[in-house]
Amino acid sequence: MFIINHIKISFLFVLIYSLNAQEINTTKETELFSLKAELKNAITENDSINIGLTNIKLADFFNSISLFKEATHYYQEYLGLHLPKDSSFVKVQNQLALINLELKQYRLAEQHALQALSTSEHINYKKGEATSNALLGSVSEKRSNYNEALKFQEKSLSLFSLLKDSTGIAITNENIGSIYEDLEQYQKALNYFNIANRFAKNSPWDLKINILNNIGDINRKTKKYNDAIRFTEQALESAKSANNQSQLVSALKDLSRTYADMGNFEEAYKYLNNQYIANEEELIQNNNEIVSALQILHDVKENENKVQLLNKQNEINKVQQSIALITTSTIFLALLALFLYWKKRRKHEKHILEYKQQLLQADLDKKAAKEIALNREIDIKVSSLTNYSLHIAHKNKMLSDISKTLSKLKNRNSELVSKKLKDIVKDIEADLENNNEWTELMSYFGQIHPNFFSTLKQIVNDKLSSSEMRLCMLLRLNLSSKEIADILHITPDSVRIARYRLRKKLPLESKDDLQDYLLNLQLD
Repeated sequence: MFIINHIKISFLFVLIYSLNAQEINTTKETELFSLKAELKNAITENDSINIGLTNIKLADFFNSISLFKEATHYYQEYLGLHLPKDSSFVKVQNQLALINLELKQYRLAEQHALQALSTSEHINYKKGEATSNALLGSVSEKRSNYNEALKFQEKSLSLFSLLKDSTGIAITNENIGSIYEDLEQYQKALNYFNIANRFAKNSPWDLKINILNNIGDINRKTKKYNDAIRFTEQALESAKSANNQSQLVSALKDLSRTYADMGNFEEAYKYLNNQYIANEEELIQNNNEIVSALQILHDVKENENKVQLLNKQNEINKVQQSIALITTSTIFLALLALFLYWKKRRKHEKHILEYKQQLLQADLDKKAAKEIALNREIDIKVSSLTNYSLHIAHKNKMLSDISKTLSKLKNRNSELVSKKLKDIVKDIEADLENNNEWTELMSYFGQIHPNFFSTLKQIVNDKLSSSEMRLCMLLRLNLSSKEIADILHITPDSVRIARYRLRKKLPLESKDDLQDYLLNLQLD
C-alpha cells in the first residue's frame, strides 16, 4: 500500500510540475527570443558595448537554467570583444570561476578568479575583489589547502564588512565555518555559522536554509542533540516553504542522523524514509528542470531554423519568378538561371541537413540528462547499502551486549531462572549467527557491484573463504575496522588478523593499502 501511495504522490508531483513547467517554459522562450533579437540588432548596428552587455544577459539567462555550456559560450563571447576591463569584466570572470567551481574544474576556476581579482584591485572595485577572494577560498578548500582557504575568506570578509554587505558577510562567515568543520574544529565552525545566521536575515532563502542546516549538523557532531533538532527542523520548515528540495533532503538526512545518534531509531527510520521520498522527488524535479531547459533551447533553435527555412523559401520563390522571366528572353539566360537555382537549392538542402543534425544533438542531450539521473539513482542505492550495513553493525552490537548481560545474571538466581536465562542467551546467539541478513546484504551489494566477486576470484593467489569474501565486501563499502568488527561480531584484533591473512591472498606490495586496493579495483 505504501509503494502504491508513493507512486501516486510521485505521479501527482510530476503532473503538477509539468503544468507549471509549461507556463515557465513559455516565459523563458519569450525572454530568450527577446535577448537574441536584441543581440542581432546590436550586431547589425555594430554597437560593441550593447553586443557585450547582451552577451552577458544571454549568459546569465542560460546560467539561471543550469545550461553551463551555453552560459560559458556567451561569457567567452563577451571576453572576445576586448572591451575595457571594468566591473562587467570582473563579473564575467567571477561567473566563469563560479561555473567551473560547480563543475569541479578547479584550475580554470582559479584562473578566472585571479583575473577578476587583479582587475578589481586595479580599478578599485571592492565588491568584485571580495567576491574573487571568496571564490579563491572555495577553490583552496576543495583542494584541502585550508590555511590558504582561510586567508582568502578572511580577506573577503574584511572587504564585505567594509562595504556593509550583509549577504556577503553571511556567505563568507558560512564559508569559514565550513573550513573549520572540515578541520573538525567544531566550536569555531559553530561561532562562524551563528554569525552568518545573524547577517543572513535579508539574504536569499537558499543561503539561510543552508546556514540553519550547518548549525544543526555542528550541534549533532558535538552531541547537543536538542539544539541540533531545533535548528534542523527550522531548516526543514524553511525548505518546505521555499520549495527547495535539495535543502529539504539535507535537513531530513541530518534529522535521521541526529535521532540515530540519540538512539531513537524509530524516529531516525521515519526521517530516513522521508528523505528517500524527498530524494526521489528531487530527482524527478531535477530531471524535469534539465529536460525543460533543453526543451527551451531546442524550441528556440527549431523556431530560428523555421524562420531561416521560410526566408530561404521566399528566396527560392523569387529566384523561380526570375527564372520564368529570363526563360522568355533567351535559352542561354534560362540555363544560367537554372544553374543558379540548382546551386541555391543545394545550399538549402545543406541547411535542412544541418537542422536535422541539430535535432539529433538535442535528442542526445536528453539521453545524457537521463544518464545523469540514473547515476544519481545509483548514488542513492549506494547510500542505502551503507546505511543497511551500519544497521547490521548496530543490531549485532546490541544483541551482543544483551547476551553478555544475561550471561552474567544466570548465576545469580534460582535454578529455574538460570535455565530460562540460558535459553534466552542461546536464542540471541542463534539470532547473531543467522545468515539471512548476510544474504540480503550481499544481494544489495551484488546489484551495485555485479562483477566484484567474479573479478576478485580471478586475481587472488589462493581461494577465498566465505568470511574473507564478506571482509572484502565490507572493505569495498569503505567501512572502518571497528564497524567491520561490529558487523562480523568479532573483536577489532580479529579483524586485523583477518586483514593480514587476506593480504597474503591478494597481489599486493608491502606498501599497498588493502582498503585502497579494493576500493580502486577495476571491475569488468
